[in-house]
Amino acid sequence: MSGLAWRPTRAELADLEAEHRTRVHGLDRLVAVPDLLGEGAGTTDVLAVRLPDGSRAAGVVAVTDVGPASPGATARALREHRLRARAAGPDVTAATAALLDAWVDRARRGADPEPAGPPPTDDVAPRLRPVPATHGLAVAWPSRDTEAVAALAGRGMYPAVHLAARHDARPSDGGGSPPAGVVLRDATVADVAAVVDHQLAELAYDELVGAARVRAAARGSMTPLVAAAVSREDSVVLVAVPDGGRRPTTPADGPRDGPDEVLGVVAVEPPQRSSWVAGAVGRGPVAYVVLLHVSPRARGAALGAALVGAALARVEELSGPDTVVLLHHGVLNPLSAPFWARHGFRPVLTTWELPVTRTP
Repeated sequence: MSGLAWRPTRAELADLEAEHRTRVHGLDRLVAVPDLLGEGAGTTDVLAVRLPDGSRAAGVVAVTDVGPASPGATARALREHRLRARAAGPDVTAATAALLDAWVDRARRGADPEPAGPPPTDDVAPRLRPVPATHGLAVAWPSRDTEAVAALAGRGMYPAVHLAARHDARPSDGGGSPPAGVVLRDATVADVAAVVDHQLAELAYDELVGAARVRAAARGSMTPLVAAAVSREDSVVLVAVPDGGRRPTTPADGPRDGPDEVLGVVAVEPPQRSSWVAGAVGRGPVAYVVLLHVSPRARGAALGAALVGAALARVEELSGPDTVVLLHHGVLNPLSAPFWARHGFRPVLTTWELPVTRTP
């Protein structure tokens, strides 16, 4: 691929990005396509290729480390090489493939830039998992840009997670009342442990389909975050409990803690706490669904739909009916994809991943 290497000028890169942006917005107007480089930045760190037919692709690679005790460690490799890429020309598939080949080769040779700052101090022993637990490549690509799929899949990458969007926060007819004998209420401090149990259960299922990593320190990192969310007036954390209160009788009944058995939970962060993901879409304000989980024995009675409807109603009340609502769900999760589609969410960006090992 060395013969395809390209050193674009700032003007050539701008032309590529404009063409890429026009093509992507023709497929999905909701996707934001920011400039690869900041104002005044040079192009020396851009990885780029150009084919004889004029097709070209370019990207910027960032390498970051997180420790296994970090909250973010459940959603990514501990060392992540992330590519932000653009492609244009008559053969987008071939240009994307050439860029990916150059990127993967560079990562395997250890030629990517080192992460800024000292490495995390909390180390983790290697474990056998369905997805790489320590080191990997990741690229988020517009979900409707199918021209790139063959290039991504052909390099061994797999679609791990969708960022899905709902255009507004108006509850639909699909989110009705909870089933008989169940009530929805705001979570309290007494429910924190149960909410964390549900979050860990969701995480464990997503790990089976390659969409998450269960870390040994996950409970410890999640508990203070859940406690903080429950205590805030602008965060939405709703739980479903038996009407009148009832404790589970056996461990097989599902997560338990607090004064009531928690049958299900939904948590949504408001726009002021969702800025980290808001830039992925070109509209706002943006709220983010952190968690939706229902105990297995409480499924099949539309409890999940009731939780979503109640959460959307609260978001509409707090942030307005035109709030864009985002969430992540596993591409291969057989429960999430159809459920969220029924409630008006559709994929905007898909994160493709690839485990990497260094070569001599």
